[in-house]
Amino acid sequence: MLRRLVLGLGAAGLIGGSAATGQFASDRTAPGAPKAPAPFGGVGPTGPAMPGVRPAGGYAPPAGGFTPAAASAPAPGFPPPSGFAPPAGLAPAPAPAAAPAEPLVIPTALGDNHPLALRPEHGPYLILLRSYSRPARPDAANPGMTAKQLAEALVAEVQRTPQAKGLGVYLFEHISEERKAEAQAAAEARQRLARLNQSIDVLRQKSEINGMEFLNPDSTTLRYRTFNYRDQIGVLVGGFRTEDEAVKALARVKTWPVPQDTRLLDGGAIAKYGPDGKATIEKTFLNPYGQAMVVANPSVPKAAPVVGPPPKLDPFVVQLNDGRPYSLLKATKGWTLGVKSFNAPTRVQSRDDEGVGIKLFNLTKTGDVLNAGAEQAEELAKVLRSMKSPGGENRSLGLEAFVLHHRHGSMVTVGQFDGPNDPMLAETRRMLSNMNFMAGDPRASDTARRLFHEVIIPIPIPRQ
Repeated sequence: MLRRLVLGLGAAGLIGGSAATGQFASDRTAPGAPKAPAPFGGVGPTGPAMPGVRPAGGYAPPAGGFTPAAASAPAPGFPPPSGFAPPAGLAPAPAPAAAPAEPLVIPTALGDNHPLALRPEHGPYLILLRSYSRPARPDAANPGMTAKQLAEALVAEVQRTPQAKGLGVYLFEHISEERKAEAQAAAEARQRLARLNQSIDVLRQKSEINGMEFLNPDSTTLRYRTFNYRDQIGVLVGGFRTEDEAVKALARVKTWPVPQDTRLLDGGAIAKYGPDGKATIEKTFLNPYGQAMVVANPSVPKAAPVVGPPPKLDPFVVQLNDGRPYSLLKATKGWTLGVKSFNAPTRVQSRDDEGVGIKLFNLTKTGDVLNAGAEQAEELAKVLRSMKSPGGENRSLGLEAFVLHHRHGSMVTVGQFDGPNDPMLAETRRMLSNMNFMAGDPRASDTARRLFHEVIIPIPIPRQ
């Protein structure tokens, strides 16, 4: 396109008698006519002329000083030197203006006007029943309902529950950093495309003015960087004026019956040991209401945090983690990624089976159900640290897993980073979110894909 335009302009200059090669009529004299004085007097010596002496170059200033030349009529066939006049209907295109900056619009799964969208006026405190995280785009490797469909189905279950009468039910969508980055990349790409289209329009008008054919570009496809993010939607009930009011309601919520639609529930596996010492695996579904928690209204804008000295770590927590091989308190940086929490009974073992949970939490051995979360957290950290890359390369993934035991259970984290915006943190979170796990025992395969929490979040590392 550019080459055709440049060649056309050159031909127009050589053939059409443009200012590049032509001569204006005011500069041209008829044959045999006396030469007119130079316009505006030309250039001459500043001093008076000496009698009998001609200035160098053969020029003699006229008597009486310099006088501007009168305008002469243009010669036949030559246009006046007043400039180029475009044909009727065509005007030179103005220079392309900078595209105005458009506001950043982030697409969401719920949309702008969802009737159940949580708003600040719904109260300062609510109870989070369940959150769903699903691929934002169709994924053949992970089919099923979307996060919006799951959340709206749970809302329907809550509205049919008699115990929930009088409580508002709301949906809140968390916008991930990956989704924001993709929206920003798309906005910048649209601005680049707008500038390109303006430049193309200018070149098209120039080619029409010069009577040349304009070759359209082969492609003006909008291209920008995309990210593999997920829709994350929470289902909440409330709202409550105070946190104490929400905590009292939480005790009642935990007694609600299990939703009838099993697609809304997490799967669980319980190991039971018989008199002969052999374990049997029983699959079950987890009631989401039993894991509900009180939260501040996430739609309320958060105030800037007050910078102050970090709170001192509970000495009991320090004692629990003392001497543990994967203790998070040994990390040297300030942030990590929380991937799994063990806060509820997950394993049934016999009275004589003493595990890490008993040693750490001084649990009695009078019951058949023991909290084995601490033991499972240690085992998960060990597995993560020894994981190899797929494809037979036998190369370590380099996952630095940690465990933090606290008063209410145990938490597994991965990595240590300089801050929540550390690029390595985002890369590690993306890799962990895309991991799929295969269970060795087919009876436990329903929960194999949920080894990690659906939402992996950065958390600050506590300090002693």
